[in-house]
Amino acid sequence: MSVLNTITRKLSGNIGNYAAKGVGLATLGLVGYDAHRVAKLESDTYATEKDVSAASHYLNNSLYNSGMSTVAQKVKDGAFGMEIDQTWRRFFNLGIGYVKGFTSMLTSHVVPFALGLGALLTKGLPSKICAGAALVYGFGKLVVNFFGIGVPKGPLE
Repeated sequence: MSVLNTITRKLSGNIGNYAAKGVGLATLGLVGYDAHRVAKLESDTYATEKDVSAASHYLNNSLYNSGMSTVAQKVKDGAFGMEIDQTWRRFFNLGIGYVKGFTSMLTSHVVPFALGLGALLTKGLPSKICAGAALVYGFGKLVVNFFGIGVPKGPLE
């Protein structure tokens, strides 16, 4: 019984602080999850666009020969084949696209990100204020996105 009393005595004055830290952690987790999902999509899109651009350049080069040289045509065809078979550019472009997508999503979610950091990294009243503001912000987003309150009416309504 003394263990239970010790635990309740330690937690009794800190429930608000722990709740604020939990809200901050949950907010950062949701923002991070959202940013990761968008970053994965952006990385694939960015790398595919770069691959298509490079492949179309080499394909265009191999299709048009300014002279009748068979050797020049084989060199151009070889360059196109090497371009199609390479994978190192896609590896780097996937990383670049991921960083672009992640940072763009963090930028668009800067308010909940800042409130979550504030709730997690500060102590006392500022932490509780940031946690409360994060909850209010999340509730507002829930009302707008789930219930559709505050969304402009479409052309069919």
